[in-house]
Amino acid sequence: MASAQRWTGPALVSWPVLLLVVGWSAALGMFGGGASVTGGVALRGLLGAAAGVLACAFVALAWWGIIRRCSGGARLALAVLTLLCAGVIRAVAMQVALTTLGFTPGTAGTAVMRLANGVVTISVAFFLGAVAVSALRGYRETAGALVAEQARLVRLLEASALDIEERQADAVARVRSRLDEEIKAMSLDSAPSAVRALEDFSGDVVRPLSHALAQQLPEWEATVTTSVPRVRWIDVWRSPDATVAIQPLLLAGVCLVLSVPASVLVFTPRYGIPAALCGIAVLVVCLFMGRWWLRRRRITSPGRVWTAIAAILLMSSAAVAGTVYLVASADPSVTVFMWLGAISIMVFGLAVATASMMRTRMLETTARLDAVTRTLRWTLCRLNTQQWEQNGRLSRALHGPIQSLIQARVMRLRRKLEEDSVAPSDTEALRADLEQALAATLTAPPEIRPVGAVLRDLAETWDGVAEIRWTVAPSAAARLDGDALCAQAVTDLATEAVSNAVRHGRARTVEVTVDFDGDDLVLLRVTDDGAVPQDSIPGLGTTLLSRCAYDWSLSPGPTTLLARLPCAATAPGLTPAQ
Repeated sequence: MASAQRWTGPALVSWPVLLLVVGWSAALGMFGGGASVTGGVALRGLLGAAAGVLACAFVALAWWGIIRRCSGGARLALAVLTLLCAGVIRAVAMQVALTTLGFTPGTAGTAVMRLANGVVTISVAFFLGAVAVSALRGYRETAGALVAEQARLVRLLEASALDIEERQADAVARVRSRLDEEIKAMSLDSAPSAVRALEDFSGDVVRPLSHALAQQLPEWEATVTTSVPRVRWIDVWRSPDATVAIQPLLLAGVCLVLSVPASVLVFTPRYGIPAALCGIAVLVVCLFMGRWWLRRRRITSPGRVWTAIAAILLMSSAAVAGTVYLVASADPSVTVFMWLGAISIMVFGLAVATASMMRTRMLETTARLDAVTRTLRWTLCRLNTQQWEQNGRLSRALHGPIQSLIQARVMRLRRKLEEDSVAPSDTEALRADLEQALAATLTAPPEIRPVGAVLRDLAETWDGVAEIRWTVAPSAAARLDGDALCAQAVTDLATEAVSNAVRHGRARTVEVTVDFDGDDLVLLRVTDDGAVPQDSIPGLGTTLLSRCAYDWSLSPGPTTLLARLPCAATAPGLTPAQ
């Protein structure tokens, strides 16, 4: 239904479609009149073109007045009815014109023949043209969306790269500055006041700061407007692609549909049907041979390419005409059928060749844009992961070693207070001791553990509460060993997902799988028998997944988290921030 909505849209009344219909109507007027038609070929062609214009005008009025205002099945039904009526209008106009000029007898037989021929072939011409144009417009829309996304990602990369560079330069310094200020403001005159100050420092400063860093991801905005890349018809004509110009099956199908009315009405059926089928078979063979020859020649000159295409179509037309003559030479209308077949092959052969070249160009354009966009998305995910990892490292340092450091000092002071063995040096050196320990902890390089080791510890952590099974593909383990940034992201996501499944989804069994998906993405799959949590993954949340994962999904029955993260074999400059 979606494709039907597209070809019944503006493509139905676009200039390529209208031009095709008028050209085909003119060709029918010149060569499709039957044995009883007289008069000059040029005049009949002019009358056919005029009748085609009437048919196009009717379709345009119907589209603007009714069809475009409808949707769904009603729109499709109205469009089909309109095309059939356009064929009737063209047939009636030709019959009246030819009868008035005395070019054909006004008998019921000629009227029925012309009516059937017009209804089928004009409708087919409209339909084929609209489908081709709508498909090309679809490619243009896709290309436009990719260009817009590409521009947005470029802006985001520029903004995020600058911001990350700035953050990497002073993130640790800002945290240290904040902690140093708080330490200098502490009341450490006595052991009891030092204990209270350290506890307040831990609960009111260090813990909130670690939580804020863990949940913080920078927001970068990029609103862009960009033009859709244009692949014009004239560009296709100027630089034709000989490898896709000849489409044997498509052109044979079109000619088969167009030959149905003539094979039954212009001919007697016992001659017409065999002639049509034999002619189509010969056409397919000739076109396949012509395409093989054209691809082997590797012609590059535009003029020679079009000459070769026309020559193939002409020779195919001659072969079809000869076949039709041999099969149906006893029928008096055989000459008309031969001409009709020849002009059908030429008109629709050139139309199919042009549409195929245009489609190929659009596919190549969108493929290039898609590749660049994918690379930009991958890089942006890496930068987001890098920023998140830096914040996460500082958060873990505050939450783990620094909290432990403060608690150790508190416990030491309390023990000495209980023993009444506090010395003045215990509080005098405390401030300097804290500053020195904090500086060493914050600037220490992170310890990156293998993913398998982290998952093994995770299984031991939840042992007795839930069964955690894990698998890391050897190729993924080897690649992650060379990409600390991705390894950290994978283990953090797996840890949060398992914790969420057990604590919030009440899962009893969780299975974690890490594998590769392509050359530069690692696939994390977490499956459990619990319920789908309402808030996705608490702690990291959808923000982390949407920013750091290339893509992700969460589905029920069983609950399955799939996340693909950017991973590189070697990632100099993209390792966790030092």
